[in-house]
Amino acid sequence: MKNIKTAGILAFLLLGTATAFSQSRKVESTKGVEKTESDKVIHVEGVGHKLNYTLNGGVVEVEGGDNTLTVKGSAKKITVSGTGNTVYIDKVDKISMEGGGNMVYYRTSETKSGKPDVSIEGVGNKVVKQ
Repeated sequence: MKNIKTAGILAFLLLGTATAFSQSRKVESTKGVEKTESDKVIHVEGVGHKLNYTLNGGVVEVEGGDNTLTVKGSAKKITVSGTGNTVYIDKVDKISMEGGGNMVYYRTSETKSGKPDVSIEGVGNKVVKQ
């Protein structure tokens, strides 16, 4: 009986620690929005950001989940990893996506075909021309 009680207490402590760790990680993951001094790289990581940027020929990097970015202007490359991220952009040449349920909406591309070069890994990721 004493062993069962001890095992129960240990299980409770481990579950409590895991819950506290996951909650603290979630809070930490909402940080991480950067734009470089030269305005050529937009890097967003975390959860639930809704951001607007202007970019002229740079790079957009999105990591995390449920982020929504609207980019006025153009990007040479967009890289998206994670789940449920959405990027709206006027013009893009190359798109790389991994994860699940990510969307990139674009208007045009400077490639010969008028469509960006696309590399997709994962499930439910889509690139859509508006």
